[in-house]
Amino acid sequence: MPLAGDGSSVAHVVRALTREHALVGGRSTVITSDNREATFPDAQVVPVDYTRHCPRTWFTPAEYRRDWALGALLRERPHAARLFEPAAEALAQVAPDWVLLHEGHYAVTALPLFRHALPTSTRIALHVHNSISASVLRPELSHLLRHADAVIGVSAFMAEGVRRRARVDEAKVTWVHNGADTTRFHPAEPGGEHAPDGRLRLLYVGQVAPHKGVDLLLQALAAMGRHADRFQTRIVGSSELRDTGGTNDFEEHLRDLAGRVAGPVTFEPYQPQDRVADLYRWADVVAVPSRAEPFGMVPLEAMASGAFVLANDAGALPEVLGPVGRLVPPTVAGWVDALTRLTRRDVEAGRDVAVRRAREFTWAASHDALLRVLAAR
Repeated sequence: MPLAGDGSSVAHVVRALTREHALVGGRSTVITSDNREATFPDAQVVPVDYTRHCPRTWFTPAEYRRDWALGALLRERPHAARLFEPAAEALAQVAPDWVLLHEGHYAVTALPLFRHALPTSTRIALHVHNSISASVLRPELSHLLRHADAVIGVSAFMAEGVRRRARVDEAKVTWVHNGADTTRFHPAEPGGEHAPDGRLRLLYVGQVAPHKGVDLLLQALAAMGRHADRFQTRIVGSSELRDTGGTNDFEEHLRDLAGRVAGPVTFEPYQPQDRVADLYRWADVVAVPSRAEPFGMVPLEAMASGAFVLANDAGALPEVLGPVGRLVPPTVAGWVDALTRLTRRDVEAGRDVAVRRAREFTWAASHDALLRVLAAR
């Protein structure tokens, strides 16, 4: 993603996969923006100027409309696709065996550009981390995916979404789960104390945005009345994947909701990855109320840390949790019921099984599966 910084899930995935690739003697090149602080210590990093075709960090409504109209006619989108031209030019000099184009929302529109710029020996995989923009209609998406040699979702849920939306060779579309760094994310040492007041420690960590459902969690806590005093709640994150130094209207709305909760609720800004592990170890319960989760790094890392996970029964979250934790109907009533029924006995009984489940998702396994997928193409 051209505008992804260190805090994005895409950057975490790329760092982990390039590290595993280096451990087995492979070489990776990462094309990144020269105005973003993204670090990839196990890869050759080639910074490019993404502002050549977009001097801002967004497109204007007129630019979006032009892109959508031309895309519907199966023509190149002059803004979204051209954004990736500097990356394609840089990769043409490298001539790699494979290019993994990481889909955030519009990368798919650049597939023909990459195919034209790269040597015929270079193969291209679209690595789908987020849902492809709804503005890419079925005829355009089918046309674009012909230029990819593989389409790899981060979950079966994401792969199936591509199959539903496009006419595409079924054998071209597959999925490879992300992993968790279990050397970083692990339970606290035995003997750790509970909260001194006996409350369950409830944590939300991640981007604070409407699609992540933080409002759903706080609405449920407010609706619980005095029963919410069983929880000490921390909301950790910002509207962007960095400390923005302020709050937007949605974040202010969340603070208003928190004022109606009987138990204590605190807000903290975005924390870098190296500090998140301590948050998970603090928590008894990690809430994942996301309305549309492509994979679920937070619940996976929380399970690896021994926390009990409550997650919306939506997106790829059932895939990640499996029989662990508890899936919650994605409604206020569903969250009220789940929080009300949760006990400390549930938390303690679920700790070991959560850790075992998380250990099934290693980055080494993700890397091996990715290489198998590429080798089969």
